[in-house]
Amino acid sequence: MHNVNDQREQEVDILEYWHIIWSRRTMLIVLFTVSVLLTMIVSLLSSKYYRSEAVIAPVMPEPGGLAAALSNLPLAGGLVGASGMQTPADKIMVVLRSRTIAEQVIRKFDLLPKFYETKWDSEKKTWKDPEKHPFMQDAVKKLLDDVVDLKKSKEGIVTLSVEWKDPALAADIANYYVAALTEFIRDKAMNMTILVVDRAVPSERKSRPKIALNMVLAGVASLFIGTFIAFFQTSLQKRKAISS
Repeated sequence: MHNVNDQREQEVDILEYWHIIWSRRTMLIVLFTVSVLLTMIVSLLSSKYYRSEAVIAPVMPEPGGLAAALSNLPLAGGLVGASGMQTPADKIMVVLRSRTIAEQVIRKFDLLPKFYETKWDSEKKTWKDPEKHPFMQDAVKKLLDDVVDLKKSKEGIVTLSVEWKDPALAADIANYYVAALTEFIRDKAMNMTILVVDRAVPSERKSRPKIALNMVLAGVASLFIGTFIAFFQTSLQKRKAISS
């Protein structure tokens, strides 16, 4: 008997919830439609980015000279001792993440003005405010945080991805990273060889914004928010009715 009563109470609660949602259906539909349309417009107007990937793999281990060479790299020396890296792929990741390689890339492709276009005077080829121009360390952080992505598989394959508005430039940056890595290994006389499994090529399809996905997420979020507002408004109305 107790279970039957509980079941009836649950059915009543569900019907009450549905009644609340149905009574606020206009608000929910408007919120959903506006959210989806606004997201679509913003996504269409947003800059398009393209992702290029280079895939590399170490093909022979090195006996121990790499750790000493890495200690000369800014930001990399601490990682060598702290992480207890064992595999050549781990060490390749450290080199690719180093400030030394990042600065080479930034200078090679003159990325400072590209990163901070609003602060750059393209006609005069100088910073609009010379006293507040961005520094190299700012560009290094932006490059490593926002543009370059490194992943290592269980098999020791390293994938270097570069995402940028210009697909050709994205591919050039990725390939230059590989060239800089090869040069670093050669200059340090390391007993290591890397195999370029795939060179980066300009992508024909944008990586973001993903308009359809953004619209779906916006629609779902708007329904959650709208439902919360509907129940909140109903709760306020009940409280007012009780107090009056």
